Amino acid sequence: MGRKKNLGQRVMIIKTAYQLFVEEGYDKVTTKQVAEACSMAHSLLHYYYPTKSDLLADIMSTMIAKLHNYMAREGIDLSDKPYVYGLFSRMLFESLTVNPKLLGIYQAALTDGLVIRRWTKYAVEKIGLLPADAPEKAKIAPYMLSGSMGQILPLYVDSEINLDLREATNLALEMYYATSGLTKAWIAATIGLIDRRMTQPFIRGFITDFSDMMHN
Repeated sequence: MGRKKNLGQRVMIIKTAYQLFVEEGYDKVTTKQVAEACSMAHSLLHYYYPTKSDLLADIMSTMIAKLHNYMAREGIDLSDKPYVYGLFSRMLFESLTVNPKLLGIYQAALTDGLVIRRWTKYAVEKIGLLPADAPEKAKIAPYMLSGSMGQILPLYVDSEINLDLREATNLALEMYYATSGLTKAWIAATIGLIDRRMTQPFIRGFITDFSDMMHN
C-alpha cells in the first residue's frame, strides 16, 4: 500500500515553489531546488509532484480557489457564471499590472498542455460554469481562451508592441463568449460590467490576499 499523502506537506511545497518561481523565475527553478528549500529529499517531493508541471498546475488551481473566495467576500454574484468567468480571466491577467513577477508563472502555465488542461478544468469546475449537457463547442471554449492568452502574453512583454492588456483580454473574452453561443448584445453589456468592476483597488486587494496566503 502506498504512503498517504500529507496535505500539510503539499501546501508547504506549493507555497515554497510559488515563492521561488516568483523571485527566481519559473524556468530557472528546478524541482531539486524546491525540495532543498522545503528541507526534504528530492524523492519525497517527486512523490507529491512527479513533474514541475504538476506543481505549477496546483499553484494555478490554488490561485483560482483563492480568487473564488475573494470574489465571494467582495459580494460578487457567483451565480452569473459567464460574468464570473470573465472576471476571473481579467483578474488573472490584469494582476500583472500589480505584480509583474507573475508573468513567468503565467507564461509557463499557458504554454504547457498539461497545466492548461488541469487548471482550466479546475476553474470551470470551481465556478460551475458549464452544465452537463453543454454543447461541445461550449466545453472547449475555456481552453480556447487559455490558448488565446498564451499567445497574447509574449506580445505584452514585446517592447516594440504597445499592447493594452485589458483590451487584449477583452478581445479574447469576446471570442470565448461568442464560442459559448452568447449574443453580441449580452457580450457588450457584460464586458462593460467587467470593465467597471475591475478597478485597481479590486485587483490589488486580491493580489495582496494571495501573496499573504502564499507567504504565511
